[in-house]
Amino acid sequence: MKKAVAAFRQADSSTVVLQAALNYFNARENMLTRMFTLEYNYWFYYMLPGLDAAGLPIPLGGTSNHFRTSALRELGGWDPHNVTEDADLGIRASALGYRVGVISSTTMEEANTSVPNFIRQRSRWIKGYMQTVLVHARRPAALMKEVGPVAFFSFLLLIGGTPPLSSWCCRSWP
Repeated sequence: MKKAVAAFRQADSSTVVLQAALNYFNARENMLTRMFTLEYNYWFYYMLPGLDAAGLPIPLGGTSNHFRTSALRELGGWDPHNVTEDADLGIRASALGYRVGVISSTTMEEANTSVPNFIRQRSRWIKGYMQTVLVHARRPAALMKEVGPVAFFSFLLLIGGTPPLSSWCCRSWP
């Protein structure tokens, strides 16, 4: 929390959300938890800081998001119908010209240890990403005008590209 408060004090008023990294305390439990850890390390320590440095939309993820309360209210809070409501909220913030920043802090959580739980979780994430793309890209010209062409195509590739890529990866598993 101290890092979030300090980061908000240093940031300008356009920064309305700060995303901290997530990682797993049971990373070495089995092969699946090791793969989750590799994925989270890439996502939270490379991908999101890269998006932040480039000024591109950041789909929030996980349990360690810190908001300016007034901005959260202005954004309308979480969409109760979207199963990846955090990613949706990050995109909505960007569409309104706000910045989602990344802070150097890590919150530990437990990785899924079984394949059935993994499949349920990923299915929910894929559904939510598809939902987010359909909601935000239903007026593509308006969205492109709001966020700019680079951010628009970044959003389409990152959020819109995840479900097809995930489906392809799942089909290639033995």
